[in-house]
Amino acid sequence: MEMKNIFDSKVIDKAIEKGINHLLSQNVNGQWRGFPTLAGESDIWVTGFVLAHIYNLCKQQDAIKESQKFLLRSRHSSGGWSYSAQVPPDADSTAWCLMALHACKELSGVELEKATTFLWTHFNSPGVSTYEINSGIREFIAAPDNETIAGWTSIHPDVSIAAVLADKENEAATGILNWLRNLQTDTGFFHAYWWRGPHYTTTLLLRALTQLKLQLPFERATKIAQALAHAQLLDGGFGLDSSTNKNSFTTALALESFTHLSYLGQAKERANCGNALLNLQNENGGWSGDYILRIPAPFVIDPNQVESWSCAHGGGNCFIEDKEGIFATAMACYALALWRQTELQKDVPNEEPFCELPATERNNKNYL
Repeated sequence: MEMKNIFDSKVIDKAIEKGINHLLSQNVNGQWRGFPTLAGESDIWVTGFVLAHIYNLCKQQDAIKESQKFLLRSRHSSGGWSYSAQVPPDADSTAWCLMALHACKELSGVELEKATTFLWTHFNSPGVSTYEINSGIREFIAAPDNETIAGWTSIHPDVSIAAVLADKENEAATGILNWLRNLQTDTGFFHAYWWRGPHYTTTLLLRALTQLKLQLPFERATKIAQALAHAQLLDGGFGLDSSTNKNSFTTALALESFTHLSYLGQAKERANCGNALLNLQNENGGWSGDYILRIPAPFVIDPNQVESWSCAHGGGNCFIEDKEGIFATAMACYALALWRQTELQKDVPNEEPFCELPATERNNKNYL
């Protein structure tokens, strides 16, 4: 199927506006909710993730402030945030809530320091774990004393890169980036622990590098670009896992990756991906959700070794649905905005050239 290489900033603007309006229609008392599990739906983590992605896109500041206030009220005494109020705080929820509140004046310096301190207590070189062994998560899930929870308390690539995005100046960030870079698989992508498919970790790694004015070594970046081209469906979109049906969340992640790698070319592939994402938008302005999250059993260290997954009960070794497409819509708006920015600025000289991420960790914070 031949795709037309189309970029129309007005079409993108309209799609983003409709997407943001749809998200705001799903917000109740400052909260977005989603991903039903045995622990119930998430409100804190989901609100943090969504707000982190739409903060700069949403013109309705009252709605933004209401969600910020909800997150400020939801912080645990430890300084961190959690999946929901009844669940112990974790590093991933804390990272996304910190990103959502990065410009919030109500998060004082003392509270910010306490939150970042909590986040980095989960650092166990070279990465960041979701939970600490003494976090209370064992008691919450009622795991027997003789049952290991090593999976949930081990270091996770997807959580580690979220921590870097939340606190890029932390001295641990350099080592995490170099550790993650060396986790690149033969396919060219990077695995996640909590997410189906390799696009989540891959995209967030590229996002962090872009924000730090860094690039992967050329051969590694090229390997990702080639992997994206190989995985792209004929209609321009990207499927979830091995599916040949395009998936909104995965296509949005892939589009963001294309934008971060735009210096390698792939203009046609990028445009096809962007237009595929636009075509996936529903009449109500949102994008459809799917079973994108996965919850490995607490003892599972490598979820890619799990032979069978269920979509039934929301417990261990289950896929969890983005029921109202909350994550898909937030990611789609964010990716489309980056695509628009990339195409409109590609001919503007870059006054701050990027540096290549070095082969080994260095102390200089600019990684020169």
